[in-house]
Amino acid sequence: MSSHESEHEETEVLSPTPGQKVSKFLERSDVRKSFGLGVFFTLVFVILGGYAYPKWMPTIMSTDMKANEHLMIAFTYISAPICGLVLGIATYTFLQRHKGDAPPEDGPAIKTNGPVVVVWSIVTSLFALLAIIWGITELNVGAEAAATDAKQAIVVEVTGSQWVWSFNYPAQGFSSTELNLPLDRPVEFKVISADVNHSFWPVQLGVKVDANRLETTSAETTPTKLGVFDIKCAELCGLYHAYMESTGHVMTTSDFDNWVTAQGGHSA
Repeated sequence: MSSHESEHEETEVLSPTPGQKVSKFLERSDVRKSFGLGVFFTLVFVILGGYAYPKWMPTIMSTDMKANEHLMIAFTYISAPICGLVLGIATYTFLQRHKGDAPPEDGPAIKTNGPVVVVWSIVTSLFALLAIIWGITELNVGAEAAATDAKQAIVVEVTGSQWVWSFNYPAQGFSSTELNLPLDRPVEFKVISADVNHSFWPVQLGVKVDANRLETTSAETTPTKLGVFDIKCAELCGLYHAYMESTGHVMTTSDFDNWVTAQGGHSA
């Protein structure tokens, strides 16, 4: 047997298996500490998503706002492990550098590390697939609900202009600078701009839609809670953009009908 063949066989014997590489990697002190910090931060985000975020969000006054809350909580849970891992590594690195300890030797580049590339590709693909499926499902549910409620929906034509909102109720036959809506009745907003681009945002109703000068954009929701909601412009539209805000009201059906009559309109 030649010396070259002997060296080749010795290399094959001594070369660690993937399992041994993983085991050796997990035995490293920096890996275990970073992982521990990652678990801690993951739990923090899970607690925030399940208990804190719902309390910090605006009051839920519509079906869309409720759906937004569910989406925020769910995606917080999904992204918590990723955020936890990144923060765990970053925190450990910061603490070690702060102590003045020498950093560990660089590992192989990610682009040449086969297992890392495979795991990273699979995980990111699963997240992208989940987002696509979730988005398509929500769009279909929203479209079906809008089609079902279209006949009984109240239509409000919303016009943004520097720097006020105006509202037209075509079926009721009047216009107003106030936005009042009946409880538990679907509403369809048809939004347009009289000048520059604006963005119609009735905050607690969970709706945000662009107001463009040459295109009418529609958005639907159903108010589910009596009370006052904020109306803001979410698109920088000029000098007094920050003051382009007002309030709307969700009323009982009888109060809404009385308001319509007082405006010179008629019930529809």
